[in-house]
Amino acid sequence: MTIKNIFKATKRNIKRNGFLSFSTVFVIMIVFSISTLFVASAIIARQGIQFYEKKAQVMVFFNRETSEEEIFDFRDKINNPEYVESIEYVSQEDAFELYKEDFKDDQDLIDTITAEVLPPSLGIRANSIESLSAVIEQINEEKEKNPFVDEVWYFEDVLDTMRAISTSVNYAVAVMIPVLATIAFILVIITVGFNVPLHKDEIEIMHLV
Repeated sequence: MTIKNIFKATKRNIKRNGFLSFSTVFVIMIVFSISTLFVASAIIARQGIQFYEKKAQVMVFFNRETSEEEIFDFRDKINNPEYVESIEYVSQEDAFELYKEDFKDDQDLIDTITAEVLPPSLGIRANSIESLSAVIEQINEEKEKNPFVDEVWYFEDVLDTMRAISTSVNYAVAVMIPVLATIAFILVIITVGFNVPLHKDEIEIMHLV
C-alpha cells in the first residue's frame, strides 16, 4: 500500500467514525502534552538541582598563624577527585578583599578590620550532594587530627533539603516512564477494541474475499 492510499484510507475511516477519531486524537494530545510537561519539568528540576549541587560549599577555617604549607597539606589530603570538584584557597588578604566587597557601603566596618584579623580558609565544592556528604565526613575526620583547623562551616539544612529534592526528582522520573507507557498501551487497546466491533462486517467480508 502506497502512502497515498494510506492517507485515503485514513481520511475515509475518520469520516466514518468521526466521534471515535476525535476522541482518540484528543486523548493522544492530552497524553503527549502531559508527557512533554512532565519530562520538561523533570529535566529543568534536575538541571537546577545539579547547579545547586555544585554551588554547595564547605568552608574550612584555619587558625590565623597557620602557614600556607600546612593549609596546602590539608588540602591535598581531602582533594579526592572522585568526590571533590574544586578546592579554592582563600588567604587572609583575599578574605579581606571579600570582606570589603561585602561591606563596601559601610566604610566604618571596613576601617575597623585588617587582613591579619581574618582567618585563611579553603572553599570546597563537591561533585554532588552525595559526594558532599562524603567530603564533610572526611574533613571532620581530618579536623580531629589537625590542630590548625579552627572551624568547619556548611549548611546542613540546605544539604538535607537538596538531597531530598534530588531523590524525589529521580523517583518521579523513574515512575513517570512506565506510567506513560501504560497509558499509551491502554489507549491503543481501547482504540482497537472500539474499531473491531464497528468494522466487523467489513472484516468478515474481507476475510471471505
